Amino acid sequence: MKKVNELKQRVSRPIKVMQFGEGNFLRAFVDYGIDVANEELGFNSNVAIIVPISGKPARFANQDNIYTVCLRGQKDGKAFKEDRIVTCVEKVLGAYEDYEEFMGLAHLDSLQFVVSNTTEAGIVYEDGDKLSDCPPKTYPAKLTKFLYERYNHYHGAADKALTMLPVELIDHNGENLKKCVMQYVDLWKLEDEFRTWLDKDCIFASTLVDRIVTGYPRAEAAKMCEELGYDDELLDQAEPFGLWVIGDARVADKFHVSTNKWHVEFTDKIEMFKERKVRILNGAHTSMVLGAYLAGFDYVGQCMADPAVRAQLDQSVYGEIVPTVHMPKEKAEEFATAVFERFENPFVKHALLSISLNSISKWRARVLPSFKDSIANNGGKLPKWLTYSYAALLAFYHTTEKGEKCLIGSRGTNTYEIHDDADKLDKIAGWAALPDDKYIHNIMTQTEWWGEDLTQIAGFEKAVAGHFSRIAEVGAKAHIAELGKQE
Repeated sequence: MKKVNELKQRVSRPIKVMQFGEGNFLRAFVDYGIDVANEELGFNSNVAIIVPISGKPARFANQDNIYTVCLRGQKDGKAFKEDRIVTCVEKVLGAYEDYEEFMGLAHLDSLQFVVSNTTEAGIVYEDGDKLSDCPPKTYPAKLTKFLYERYNHYHGAADKALTMLPVELIDHNGENLKKCVMQYVDLWKLEDEFRTWLDKDCIFASTLVDRIVTGYPRAEAAKMCEELGYDDELLDQAEPFGLWVIGDARVADKFHVSTNKWHVEFTDKIEMFKERKVRILNGAHTSMVLGAYLAGFDYVGQCMADPAVRAQLDQSVYGEIVPTVHMPKEKAEEFATAVFERFENPFVKHALLSISLNSISKWRARVLPSFKDSIANNGGKLPKWLTYSYAALLAFYHTTEKGEKCLIGSRGTNTYEIHDDADKLDKIAGWAALPDDKYIHNIMTQTEWWGEDLTQIAGFEKAVAGHFSRIAEVGAKAHIAELGKQE
């Protein structure tokens, strides 16, 4: 078969975006979205990718930087596939191998944006980095030197300042990146005028990204290439859903890229969107999976196909979680609908046990805020399903048997591993030997785990004990079904 670049040619456009990171996520998210915006909105931009560590992969040059993004999932209740050949990557440079050409990008009149995904550990400051290093080690140091080069080349012109759009999965990623850059300005004793240019003219926007990218489909690559009719070493698979929340409304005036295929939201209230994602998407997972696993299910898709578990999700998400999200109800419900379609994705087998890891801290962060807000919004009434979800957590963790860095739970004749912080597991294993009411009380009073004593929430301990005993009596599956029929 021919290669993808023998059938499709890269389109020459101005380079408006420099991207630190060549990984699967950025290629199936940012580069895909820019490619769509070029086609549908006339954004007219290509991307220069910088490989931030030594060892530039040869596969990009082998394909003239052209590759296919394969979207697999569900849209409007139907299985969805899209295969898009991305042609917007102008060049791929190694920060070490192509240092001079990389720094030369600072002179580009067309350059406007810097995107990065250097992992959660990438936005760091190390005082061993020097301005004379070619390049410095850390990403913020590389960026600082690059920005200094641009500042000097254009004599501090305000209209040549850049907008930084980091997607690293840390809170306040833009603010943290700017803080590191300013630390290098201090370390290298750069002039105050450069600091002012960075502070006043450049933008360091915090962002939130949402798309599952599974990357190169190793097991199915040969079959997919056969269907496509060409070879592609850079195949990149992802779900159809894509959302980029950019936490600085000023960026909207220059970054015209939002489409129906790749939604970009500009806001000065990014925390509101983070809350929506954590409470609805993550909260739905965490409140559902432990009980569903005990009920005999292994994957999220199976849960979505089961009437009882689906009823749980419908009632808990729309009835108990969505009303607690601090944004217009229609936007929260729209996101919840998209989340359910993502859970139903027929191309992804998302194991419940993989979601179950560290469920104690997850329940605290993802479910407890909705639980408490629901109580406050409903005159002290406990939300049925979120209350049950806590009892399901205690039932899932209820075992005295220890494994290698885990506890061993049982589901019928099968066993499963319970992974969490070692000190928590040790205490739980000891308490599990006590009567059920003592086991429940001991866990609920661990203020370090929950941030408060949960037994102080009126009626909660009694309700949890009721759910816990009912799961033991009739099984999780039957209890979920009977709860779904109750008001």
